[in-house]
Amino acid sequence: MKKIFSILLLVVFLLGSLGHITEVKAATIPAYESSIQIQNLDPLEVAHISITYYNPDGSLATLPSPYTNPVADTVQPGSSNTYLPIHPNAGFRGSVVVSSDKQIAIISNLTIAATNRALGTYTGIATGGTTLFFPLIDKRNNVSVFSIQNTSDVTANYVIDFVPVPDGGYADIPNVSGSLEPGAAATYNMADYNGANPWLGSIKVTASTGTLAGVASNVNATVPASPTNGVYNAFGSGSSVSILPLIMENNNGNRTGTSCQNLGPGAATITMSYTPSEGFPARPADVFENVPENGIAVKVLDYLGTTKWIGGATVTVSGSAKIACVVNQTRPAKKNSNLYEGFNPDAATDTVVMPLIMSKNGSTTKTFTAFSVASVDGTNINVTCDWKPSEGFADIPNTTKSGAAVLVFSQQVGFSPSNTRWIGSAVCTENTGKAILAVVNQSREGLPANYQRDVTSAYDAFNQ
Repeated sequence: MKKIFSILLLVVFLLGSLGHITEVKAATIPAYESSIQIQNLDPLEVAHISITYYNPDGSLATLPSPYTNPVADTVQPGSSNTYLPIHPNAGFRGSVVVSSDKQIAIISNLTIAATNRALGTYTGIATGGTTLFFPLIDKRNNVSVFSIQNTSDVTANYVIDFVPVPDGGYADIPNVSGSLEPGAAATYNMADYNGANPWLGSIKVTASTGTLAGVASNVNATVPASPTNGVYNAFGSGSSVSILPLIMENNNGNRTGTSCQNLGPGAATITMSYTPSEGFPARPADVFENVPENGIAVKVLDYLGTTKWIGGATVTVSGSAKIACVVNQTRPAKKNSNLYEGFNPDAATDTVVMPLIMSKNGSTTKTFTAFSVASVDGTNINVTCDWKPSEGFADIPNTTKSGAAVLVFSQQVGFSPSNTRWIGSAVCTENTGKAILAVVNQSREGLPANYQRDVTSAYDAFNQ
């Protein structure tokens, strides 16, 4: 049976800007550029894939020679392909659907092409839904740009409901209606809403026909040469519990901010309970009462203080309500920002898949990844990671770690033979069958100490 994955690209190789931010800072959002990484999860057989590029109106994009749309390719067993640049000409903006005769996993790096480029990452989406939830939509120093894609084979008609953060004093933005042909995508810039006034809240998108997928990019372009870019996938549904594997405060200038959306039904109490990493003290829970349906509870930690704290969080909601959470990891002094999605523990398995793993990827400054694997039940785990090289790179022996509830695997130093460049993917398995989750962080080493550039991004690993 053919497995279909839909991956939504906000704006690809857009040469101009998306327009001016109309709030106080009046910055311009720079151009986006995209890359795609596709991992073949079958360890024995080649995956035959088809990559289809759609214009915003749903028509097939015209590709330069020698490509034809859709683009046919293969991915070797257990390996991954990287498409950088992608196949369309510069100036393309639209969306992509990738189909395969084997199970695949996809991520996309979404880069802002400023003087100091800003990195963001999101994951491919297997199926769409009739409802989308965006737990963090901003128009202050950060300005959200979000896209919605029709993942069905019929016209999708939908309504966007903007919900301001409770007690924030922000206006109630009128609903917006839209219609998309199959495969088409629409991009919305929060700079176009609420006049010149700031706004913070969440969004619910409801389709009366068709199915949808979505992604949001939160851009801070107050320093145009060094923007930040935090990217996350919209949620098609929620859960009664959301697990956040990494929460931090005053961690060498790093901090996290958590935004959890109450999906209802009705108003509810959202509780963020914290679990410290080894060596850090207990932390009291944060409780948000009477959060309205589709509204959000927000907790932003400090980065200028002296009390360092690192750990995780478990978020719960009262009654029969469901929640969807995102976590924004920032280092303001260095202009670093990224987002990851909270995990539904019911979706966890004993195996996680990461389509893009890197070490020493670059010339003077080098990109690397590091990821945290966490148990769902909070007990110690024993995990083996199988490294899957892309074509032309060495096959690295498996790595096994154990003895803690959260295990960190870093590819910065001592990962590849003689610390040489390596690109590939990974499959990590808990050896006793426990359910695990993982978050992958990308960063860059070798930057000057005073350099301001958003070199970080994060994505949720796939449970297999």
